[in-house]
Amino acid sequence: MNELTLNQKQKFLRFQEILDIGKQRYLEAGGEPKRYRAGFKGEDFLSDAERQEAAEIMRQMFGISIQDGVVSCQGRSWQLPSRLTS
Repeated sequence: MNELTLNQKQKFLRFQEILDIGKQRYLEAGGEPKRYRAGFKGEDFLSDAERQEAAEIMRQMFGISIQDGVVSCQGRSWQLPSRLTS
């Protein structure tokens, strides 16, 4: 397995920090610790900006790019459904 660069480690830590923020809010609202669902709008207790930042970090970490409604990842690409691109 490859060693992570400092930049990759920082991105991963920030991503984890965002998820921890959402989980803490969930727990403070009375949620069950094992039922937290990160990344599901309306269920993750993240702001839109936090959710967007987490998605951007994931794209950078895993080499995912989205351009003109086409997703590219690990040598494969596919068209996003039109309801997601408008």
